[in-house]
Amino acid sequence: MFKKLFKLLSQKAVITIFSLVVQVTLIMFAVLYASTHVWWIWGALETVSVFICIYIVSKDMNPNYKLSWCILILAVPAFGGLVYLFIGRQHTPRRVRKRLSAASDATQVLLNLTNATLLKTRAELNPTGTTCADLVLNSASYPVYGNTATKYYPLGDDFFPDLVKDIKAAEKFIFMEYFIIDRGEVWDEIEAALIERAQNCVDVKLIYDDVGNMFTLPKKVIERLKAGGIQVLPFNKITFSFDMRLNNRSHRKITVIDGKIAYTGGNNIADEYANKIAKYGHWKDTHMRFEGEAVWSFSVMFLSFWHILSPDKLMYSSYISGATTPAAGYVQPLSSGPGRNDHLIASAFINLISTAKRYVYITTPYLILDNETQTALVNAAKSGVDVRIIIPKKPDKKSVYLVTKSFVPILKKAGIKIYTYTPGFIHAKMMIVDDERAFIGSCNMDYRSFYLHYECGALLYNVDTIPAMKNDFLATQEQSAEMTHEQANNVTVFTRIARSILRLFAPML
Repeated sequence: MFKKLFKLLSQKAVITIFSLVVQVTLIMFAVLYASTHVWWIWGALETVSVFICIYIVSKDMNPNYKLSWCILILAVPAFGGLVYLFIGRQHTPRRVRKRLSAASDATQVLLNLTNATLLKTRAELNPTGTTCADLVLNSASYPVYGNTATKYYPLGDDFFPDLVKDIKAAEKFIFMEYFIIDRGEVWDEIEAALIERAQNCVDVKLIYDDVGNMFTLPKKVIERLKAGGIQVLPFNKITFSFDMRLNNRSHRKITVIDGKIAYTGGNNIADEYANKIAKYGHWKDTHMRFEGEAVWSFSVMFLSFWHILSPDKLMYSSYISGATTPAAGYVQPLSSGPGRNDHLIASAFINLISTAKRYVYITTPYLILDNETQTALVNAAKSGVDVRIIIPKKPDKKSVYLVTKSFVPILKKAGIKIYTYTPGFIHAKMMIVDDERAFIGSCNMDYRSFYLHYECGALLYNVDTIPAMKNDFLATQEQSAEMTHEQANNVTVFTRIARSILRLFAPML
């Protein structure tokens, strides 16, 4: 018993949380003690909080995020300002900013080498596709690629076998970056394949998010990977200090194999994503495989993060494969994150919604909208565009789900159809527009993904897998229940109050 207790208490996650609680408690007692014995301390902290609010208002950030923090700070001014300084800042450390800038400079030229693709294909992109492509290209230099075959996976059950198969066939290198890696049948098979390839002189690099894997990826697994020849690095490693920048996580899902094949989508690596275990009923998630020219942008995304995290110098050119696979349509991979390509995916979403002519179909596990996205959805629906959104029936986070459902009455009033996935939890992050354009990737439709996390995905223009995505959406809709006006509005007073409070602090959830 004592051995198990000691093992639990010695885990990094437990130590980190305990450290955070101790530090918060000490700060609170220090403030209370000092203000009791030194009369001006309380007034000084309140004055600091007012100036912090002025600073927040002057920042170029989402207005809802500003409002939430200003209300919290002014409600408890002696502590609110300190809380913001420690955990609320959308702040990237100077050291990371310098390495991020260096990585950006190193990769910019390589990305620009393929920018001509857009110029050659402009005539083949419809006008609405061109506006989105130009937005992403001009904002972050992500090119549009032809000669890229795609394969759509409607479930993680279908995705993981192909991923393992491609890993086992790798000859030169494997890059993997995931928000969550959890031990189980799925990971055990992937881990064995990665170690086998590494021991056969394949360059295997793995990035995992340190917070996302706090409870799922123990030290012994990391040590086993390293012993097997795999290079492993944590993203935004947490420390035992209070300023842990917990908000800025890598939520990306990327695999690149030999520069020829890439994967992205909603699936993390865990058994529930393949429905080998049931946490919230049937788990619905989607992914996509790319083969050809567009893989290079995914390589650049991964290598730019590796450049930030590792002191080793990289020869980017050694990872270029030059592979092409003739296929219909065009692919534009992209990523976004705080301080770099900020809000890029959110901007692309708004462009897709605003330029829709016939329909917009969306799947997302969380629907916590900023004013810009909500306005785009409402205006599209009022313009006669058929807007449909599928969200989970069974939530994984009850407070977040309450906020998600608080947006339903507003959207329903505008004519938007909202469905809940009856079999369980839908984790897919997709948007399909007019049979011509689509997005698939890691980005949820919420503040955290839009403004705090690092995210990735791909925009698809006239790609031959878009019909498969649409058909899967419609099949998923058939398994879902449409929310009525009565269901959206018929809630208890307590639920209305809870929703209102949570909506107020939605950007922090």
